[in-house]
Amino acid sequence: MKAVILAANYSPRLLPFTATRAKPMIRIAGRPILESILDGLHNAGVHEALVVVHHEQQALRDHFGDGSDFGMSLEYVEQPELLGIGHALSCCEPYLKRQPFLLVYGDVLADGNPVPQLLRAFAETGREVALVTLPRNSNEYGNVYLDNEMKIRRFIEKPQGRMQSNYVFAGGFVLQPRIFDLLRQHDQSIEACYQYLVQGDGLQADLWEGTWIDVIYPWHILEANQMMMSAWRTAHIHQSARLVGNIQLEGPVVIERNVVIESGAVLKGPCFIGEGSYIGNNSLVRTFSAIGPNSVVGYGSELKNCVLFGKSDLGRLSFIGDSVIGEGVSLGTALTTVNHFSDGKNIVVSTANEPVDSGLPKLGAFIGDEVRIGARQTLAPATIVPAGIFIEDNISLRGWVPDNQKES
Repeated sequence: MKAVILAANYSPRLLPFTATRAKPMIRIAGRPILESILDGLHNAGVHEALVVVHHEQQALRDHFGDGSDFGMSLEYVEQPELLGIGHALSCCEPYLKRQPFLLVYGDVLADGNPVPQLLRAFAETGREVALVTLPRNSNEYGNVYLDNEMKIRRFIEKPQGRMQSNYVFAGGFVLQPRIFDLLRQHDQSIEACYQYLVQGDGLQADLWEGTWIDVIYPWHILEANQMMMSAWRTAHIHQSARLVGNIQLEGPVVIERNVVIESGAVLKGPCFIGEGSYIGNNSLVRTFSAIGPNSVVGYGSELKNCVLFGKSDLGRLSFIGDSVIGEGVSLGTALTTVNHFSDGKNIVVSTANEPVDSGLPKLGAFIGDEVRIGARQTLAPATIVPAGIFIEDNISLRGWVPDNQKES
């Protein structure tokens, strides 16, 4: 069975990170979301996939190539315009040869692999199957209602108030080729097709009881990172890594090839240090921190519950907490991301569309790719810095300082 992976969409709610990358290329626990999805498909015995692409597609194509490095055979289908999921799926019809297929959303992660049980549910029932789950908050998703045989009997695309159900679609389906005829009949609306299936002979539900997250807002990157790392149980240190002098390692610490860690550093797992990175003397890398490849962490800096995508330089004596840092970022000496308000209230983030309550009392900064921020800057909670921005050093005195304060 082939899989179709939806990786085309542009998501303004994830700015500044989606300005310069496809959403499935966001790094979670040290690797792109799409890489985790491919790993799940491969482990379930699915080795062929169509990847639907559009926004910032070249970097995705370059990273994954033909899929052979990931145990997969990949083909790319370009969606010429972003006209929704139904249109994206329709673009794949010529490649699927009228056979059942997996449909996987490219921005969804779980703390395990739901693909085997999804395939098993299809084999046992012979019906189209939708993966469903119980999120903490169901108002962002299409809500579904189940009967006592685990068939979906009602689907509400945009629930309001008390109409919310606990169950939601979780971004995985097994569909029959008739979906393409249904898309033609319903103006390529995938929601209308789901309604048709639900009102007909039923759409089978397969319940995922583990943790699950749809990455919608920037702070979901941190939540997904915690979810994936929480499953780690053992440390892994590549034999090429150099640990110089007295270094303290605690818990499941993952250190990739050609990493250098200087004396006095403390790493508390779960945490991840990407290939070719450098961790300076007396630095502290705390739990749920993921440092992408070819990054530099300066002397005496502290990182707590943060994600660095890679190729970034963090100046000495800095603090990065509850923050996401894009690729190719340069942060000056003694930079601080303040991650809470003194009154302890939840932090409201000004997204591209509107202010959104994150539901979190601690949240730092979101810094886009290729940003440069000078020394001694302090960033307030939920600061968003767009890609490519340059912010000068926070210097209080410049040039020749007057000497009129001298004693006469």
